[in-house]
Amino acid sequence: MKVSVNLCCYDSEKYLEETLASVWAQTFTDYELVVINDGSKDGTERIIRAHMEQGRPIVYHPQANAGLGRARNKALELSKGELIAILDHDDVWEPAKLEQQAALFDRAEVGFAGSDAWMMDAKGRLLTRYAARNPMKRGRVLKDLFLNNFIPCAAAMMRRSMIDKAGGFFRPDFHIAEEYELFLRLAEHSEFDYVDEALVRIRVHAASAGWNIPVERGEMRIAYDELLARHPELLRELGEDVVRIKRAGFWIGERDSNLRRTVLSAASRLPNSIVNAALSAKRSLSRLKSR
Repeated sequence: MKVSVNLCCYDSEKYLEETLASVWAQTFTDYELVVINDGSKDGTERIIRAHMEQGRPIVYHPQANAGLGRARNKALELSKGELIAILDHDDVWEPAKLEQQAALFDRAEVGFAGSDAWMMDAKGRLLTRYAARNPMKRGRVLKDLFLNNFIPCAAAMMRRSMIDKAGGFFRPDFHIAEEYELFLRLAEHSEFDYVDEALVRIRVHAASAGWNIPVERGEMRIAYDELLARHPELLRELGEDVVRIKRAGFWIGERDSNLRRTVLSAASRLPNSIVNAALSAKRSLSRLKSR
C-alpha cells in the first residue's frame, strides 16, 4: 500500500459526500481510506457505511468522541501505507492531488510535502489562494515554518517512517494545532517539498475547529515552548519580540513590510488581553465574510 488517506469525522454529513467523491476521483489508485468516526451524532455513520457497501477501499473505525488529536492517532495506527495524506471532512481534493504529491517522495530526503490550496466559503465559492499570504519554502524549513504555517492541513502528505523518527503520532491532548505541531517536528528531521498548484479546496465556515482562539493559542504556545527548548538557537536568532508575537497568535511571513514588523513589534508589548481581543475581532470578521 503506497498511501493511507486519513479522514477524521465529527458530525460530518453536510459536506462528507463531496469530500469522499474527491477521494474516489483520484488519478492515483494505490491507496486506502482510513476513516475515524469520532462520536458523530448525525448521519455520518450512514454515509460511510453506504460507501463501504459499494466496495470502496475504506478502513472504518467508529469511537466515542476523543478529540481530533486522538482521532488522528487512531487513523495513523490503522494505516498501512508508506505515505500518510490528511483530509478533513469538509475539504475537497483535485483529482491529481495524490499522484502529483507522491512523486515528490522519490527523493529520500523529503519527509513531508504540501501544495497550494484554494480557500472557499461554506457554499463552495472560491475566496483566495492560500500561498498568496503564506508563500511556501522547500528544503530545510524549520525557521520559516515556525514563523508562518504555510502548509494547509488538507494538503499535507507525510512519510510514515519520518513520522516515527519525529516522535510518532500527533499530540493526543491537542484539538486544533495538532498537525502544525507535528509539521514542526518533521521539519527538525527532514526536508519539505510542495506542488506549486492549488490541489486542495479548504472550506472556511463558522463550525471550523480553528475558530476557538484561546484553545488554538494555548496549544501553539506549548508547541513553541517545546520547540525552543530543543532549538534555543531559534530564540537567539529571532529575538524575544518575535517569539512573543508568535505566542500571541500572529504569523510572520516574508512578505511582511518593515512597517508591519514595527507594528507587530509594538503589539508584542501590549497586554495579552488586548492582543486576544484584537485577534478575536479579526477572526470574527473573517468568519462573517465567509458566509
